[in-house]
Formats: sequence, structure tokens, C-alpha cells
Amino acid sequence: MTISITGRRAVTGEPVWIKTDGIPVNCCSAVTEDGIIYPAQPKEDGVLVVADLDCDKAVAAQLSDKPAAGGVEVRPAEDQKALDIFIGGKLFTSYVFDRSLLKPYLGPVYTAAGTSYTRLDLETTEHPHQRSVFIAVGDVNGIDFWNEDRETVGEQRHQGFDQITSGPAWGGFTAKNIWYDHKKGNALLDEKRTFTFYNQPDRCRYVDVETTFTASYCDVQFGNTKEAGPLGIRINEEMRADRSGSFINAYGARNEAECWGRPAPWCDYTGMVGGQQYGIAVFDHEDNERYPTTWHIRDYGLFAANNLYFKGGLKIPRHYSLTYKFRICFHENTLDTADRFLVYAR
Repeated sequence: MTISITGRRAVTGEPVWIKTDGIPVNCCSAVTEDGIIYPAQPKEDGVLVVADLDCDKAVAAQLSDKPAAGGVEVRPAEDQKALDIFIGGKLFTSYVFDRSLLKPYLGPVYTAAGTSYTRLDLETTEHPHQRSVFIAVGDVNGIDFWNEDRETVGEQRHQGFDQITSGPAWGGFTAKNIWYDHKKGNALLDEKRTFTFYNQPDRCRYVDVETTFTASYCDVQFGNTKEAGPLGIRINEEMRADRSGSFINAYGARNEAECWGRPAPWCDYTGMVGGQQYGIAVFDHEDNERYPTTWHIRDYGLFAANNLYFKGGLKIPRHYSLTYKFRICFHENTLDTADRFLVYAR
């Protein structure tokens, strides 16, 4: 089968989903007329290709079983308390669901040099609950699922995985959690979180995050809380804006004084680690409630998308669900952030 790959912006290593009109495909690459081999893999009722895009220029490619370089592998860690995610045979990150902790997290997230984009310090006393990449809300029916040292603390209890996928172009998993009142043991809501990873070059790698909250047990009230995401990231300490780093939003505002509490489709936080510039950008999805999100983003290294404090809390009636979607871009040097967001927002 021949497919056509067209870009809205000129970007490299971009995952592009192409509908195949219900025709089933079985492939591991897409080969252009020039002989370029892009990773490709079936996804839903189409195919996902990780390709280099030209602006408004269509490229024809033949779906093939010819192997592409690299791939995404998701497999259980040796201690069975995490999933390890490998890209091109190299560990990229891990999803940790160790029940000794009150909530799962993703991290550390490794650079090509083997350092980390994120902070993961299990011994720190400064915001110890901010572990790498996490999902959290500080007020769920009065229970705190953000902090871990309060009287009304909550626990996100891992239940298992719906699916785990590995492949030449993409891989990922869906984890099931129940959010409990840690003291009383009452279940408050069900949550599913899906992480998707792509076979992209080291210089820019995406993690797509989708989390769905379902009020299975009672009405759920997310409070008007500063300490919330639902997506939270704690960046590497060396990248902090009060050290070597800085951050910018989609409107050109800079650092905490101009970005904190302000709505924007994306923010990009950059800094130096070991003499190399790295960055983390987060894209808000246009389907999210009250898009664009406001940002709980700090010079000290917290990076969270939070509508709940700045736009008010919200209610999920019993048996209803609420879904959030985000894209996290882990990148070296500077990123063509606006172009990549426009491709994401297609």
C-alpha cells in the first residue's frame, strides 16, 4: 500500500497518523521513492509513521516489512515494580508503580548522554512528592493526592495494565489506578493513564499522556487548588530558572513572573545540564476542558498544567468521566516549539 505523508510545518522525526480507510495493514516501515526508510506501525484504523516532514509537500511512501532502525520496547523491570521503556535499544525512562509509594510516576527520563531531564530524588525533603513526571490533584473531595505529608492524604493504588505495546514506530501502555482516601480506605475515583512513546531521534522525543478520571463511586469534586496538574513535572535541578535555566510560553512570556497563572497552549522550560542545553516542552490538547490551560510553573523547577486553581474547581458527576491529553517534548538544544505544536494541534 502506498501512503502520502504531508506536513503543515517542516519538522523532523514527527509521528504522523494516516487513515487507511479500513484496510488492514501489516508493516514495520514506510519506504519513500528516494529509498528513505521511516518506522511505521499499525495504530487503530490506520498506520503511524515517524517521518521527516516538509511544509505542505506530499511525500509518497510504500508500506513495507523492511526493518526500520530502532524501535520502542516496553517490558517489565527485573523487580516487577516498574515498566522499562527502551528506544533504539537504550533505556529512555521507566514507569514506577511501587506500592511503597503513594502514587506512580514516570522517570527518570534519560538524555542521550545518560543524564536526566527530570528530578528523581527519593531522599529530598524539598517537595519530595514531586517525582519526575506524575499525575496528581491536591483536592479530590477534600483528599490531597498531590502532597504526601498531610492528614487528609490520598493514595493512587495501581491495579494493573490494560495493554502494553512495543513496535518499530511506537509503544506504550495503559495503567489502571484507583484513588483512595489513604486513612479511611474509601475509593473516590477510577483513573486510566495512557503513555505513548515514539521511535524518534534523541534530540527530540515525545511522550503523549492521556488520563481519564471516572467518578465510579460518588460525585467527585476537584477543588480550587494550587497544588494540582493533573500533569506535573519536576525538572532537573540544574535546569531550574533560578539557576541555569528559563522558560517561555506560547505568547513570549518568560519565567515565573510572567507565566505563572497565565493561560497558554504550551510552555517550554530549558536549561544546562553538564554543559549541554536541554529542554522540556508541554503542549495542552485543544480538547481539554477550558483550553488553553493555565500554568503552575515555578522558577524552582515545578512544571504543571493547572486549570483548577486559576479557573476554579470542577465537578465530575457519578458515573461520568473527564479526560485530559498532553504531549511532553524532551529535547536537546532549542526546539522549534511553535511549529511542533501546530503539527500536534492539526
